[in-house]
Amino acid sequence: MTTTMRTRFVEDLAPGDRFSVDGLRAVVRSAVPDETGDNLIISLVNSSDERDVITLSLGTKVEIL
Repeated sequence: MTTTMRTRFVEDLAPGDRFSVDGLRAVVRSAVPDETGDNLIISLVNSSDERDVITLSLGTKVEIL
């Protein structure tokens, strides 16, 4: 059975979404634009590497878990 990878643009993430990007697996707490408006600062509920925040460029695709 093949599984289809679901992806979403980072700007479409919502609180509670579980995602993976560049080996990081995490759950979104909140996402706010940075001062330039070109990136999102994503606060994390938890992550696979103990980070509590990650900054991603708008338009970045992430895998939805």
